[in-house]
Amino acid sequence: MTQIIVEDDFLPETTYNALAKMYKHNKSRDVDRYMFDYDPTPQIAKYIDRFTETRPYIKLGKFIHTASTPPNFNHPVHDEADFKIMSAIVYIAPEESHGTTFYLDKKHEIEWKPNRMMVFCGKSGVTWHDYKSLSETRLTYNYFLVDPTKIENETYKNNILRMR
Repeated sequence: MTQIIVEDDFLPETTYNALAKMYKHNKSRDVDRYMFDYDPTPQIAKYIDRFTETRPYIKLGKFIHTASTPPNFNHPVHDEADFKIMSAIVYIAPEESHGTTFYLDKKHEIEWKPNRMMVFCGKSGVTWHDYKSLSETRLTYNYFLVDPTKIENETYKNNILRMR
């Protein structure tokens, strides 16, 4: 069973405001990512121990980025990549958008609310979900606990942060 944790007003105001300043209209047709070379949200680490037993891994690292989704974008139903041990997503901007819909025993949407964080991972690795944007760009902050030995994407590999 997939465990989903939702926490409102998660980020401190200064961190949230700094991320919100990154919001700009995405004019491309694809998701635009800004990769972090440091961890601006160490408070997310409090969830790591709850998820490290859900999927097998050899090594642990962090992969952190913002995702700017263009207007009227629809990411179809998908499962999380095998290299993701834990996913934490914080909704940043705009004020109103679609949230994330999970397809578990039944359809369940984590509604959009700025500074709402959701953390998830399926025990069997199954986390079917989708997301989409409305007529405005959708900005999220994405924090993943990953197994770098399973990552094939070179850009992702080059942006893994070590666990301390």
